[in-house]
Amino acid sequence: MFAITPWTSADISVELPPLPEVLDPAIEKIAFTRPGHGNGHEEHYERLEWLGDAYLELIASSLIFQTFQQTPSGRCSQIRELLIKNTTLASYFGMYGMDSRARLPVDFSKDRPLDRGRSSDKGPLKTKSDMFEAYVAAVIVSDPDNGLARAVSWLKALWARTIKDRILENERAAKRLAHVAIGTTSDTVAANSKLNSKDQIRAAIGAKGVQIRYEDIPGNNTDKQLGLPLYTVGVYLDGWGENNKLLGTGTALQKKEAGHKAAAMALANKKMIKVYVDKKKAFQEALKAADEVAASQS
Repeated sequence: MFAITPWTSADISVELPPLPEVLDPAIEKIAFTRPGHGNGHEEHYERLEWLGDAYLELIASSLIFQTFQQTPSGRCSQIRELLIKNTTLASYFGMYGMDSRARLPVDFSKDRPLDRGRSSDKGPLKTKSDMFEAYVAAVIVSDPDNGLARAVSWLKALWARTIKDRILENERAAKRLAHVAIGTTSDTVAANSKLNSKDQIRAAIGAKGVQIRYEDIPGNNTDKQLGLPLYTVGVYLDGWGENNKLLGTGTALQKKEAGHKAAAMALANKKMIKVYVDKKKAFQEALKAADEVAASQS
């Protein structure tokens, strides 16, 4: 048995991870055989591709779930799509020089435009992606004891190169939250993993009459890898002597995530947050003293 563990910066390698071996030559041959090769009746990769597609989605989902624990499910789906889409898998196919092992129909042109439809009509990019998926399945099927573990280890290292920036940012964000140490009042939340960053900042400096607002900051940024629009959100403070004070900003594919990043950025500025924590503490102590005086006079 083995466990899928989160990505860390240690998983990011400059070198391409070694290609795991398919232990059964017959299965490996099938993984690289395109429908229509030979007399058209030869066993081809489609069944392996179907299985490999399922394994890739499951393995990617598990790694993302383990690593990006504060990331909304919609964003997780976008990361997974980046890892398993045809263009990504076809690029891996090329990196490993698998083209030379492909068994293609005589009339198949690698330069033909991309098509859709039956397997026999698929263009080169889709064919490369399919063969890569089939190869993943072949690694697993040919080695019932250790094939899955070997495939997971390989894909984890390979994918880490593709989303290295996200892995590094995730580590930085985790460290920022882990090192947040705010005040000593009973309402202060210091690095409480059960609370998200918005809840932490509200618990740390929020009080009656104090407003913590999240507002959109206009911009035209897009995610470089996904090509999707990015949202930027600012967290503002009205209270403790401040009016419309910008505490932090965050940028993400979803507004909710951007808001959490803005709160995390504010919390990471411990010197700034401590000013408001101290003001809150002084205010609470003054209220307590006033209550005690009132009680003694009644």
